[in-house]
Amino acid sequence: MEEANGGSMDMIMKALDWLVTLAYLNLLWLGFSLLGLIVLGVGPATFAVHSIVKKKLKQGDLSHIFTKFKHEFKKHFKDGNIYFGLVTAATLFIYVDIRVIQALPQNSFIQIVVLPALIILSALVLIVATFTLGIYFEFDHPLLKSIKDGFWLALISPVAGLVMVHTFLVGFLIYAYIPALMLFYSLSFYAFITQWVMSKTFKRIKKKKYL
Repeated sequence: MEEANGGSMDMIMKALDWLVTLAYLNLLWLGFSLLGLIVLGVGPATFAVHSIVKKKLKQGDLSHIFTKFKHEFKKHFKDGNIYFGLVTAATLFIYVDIRVIQALPQNSFIQIVVLPALIILSALVLIVATFTLGIYFEFDHPLLKSIKDGFWLALISPVAGLVMVHTFLVGFLIYAYIPALMLFYSLSFYAFITQWVMSKTFKRIKKKKYL
């Protein structure tokens, strides 16, 4: 009984540690994004969050988070901004398409073909963008190769891709009902879930030597 209680306490302490760490990381993400005037800050800060979450998943305890975050922000400043620019361009392309479709007279072709295609494209952009970050930090590949491999991995790992999409949608619904949580977990929680999922996917990939 004592061992069971001790195990339960360990799990609770680990959960609390992660909740505090993720909240802190999200605040750092917001702060460094503002420091880079959003346009030049979001990308590198996003890279820093994913990098530190990955390290904590591997190491467990992680100290000097602020120092590590600042280091990762500077280290990945260039690639982070290229990544952010590409993701923003893809997102704007989809957004403009949706606005154009909304302005057109509705017909069965738009409802049956065009809208589903845009939904699938949106999901694919999210999955590839997420896999790109995972590959970049797991295999230390250049950014453009990580994007290419991220697209390929999205096609052969549909389960991981579905988890990413569902995590994004569930997070969106939660933050819609409790907006205050966005301040503490809007990106960091997504990074935690997806990095954990990708770590399992990469183990399988390494065994089969796909990448």
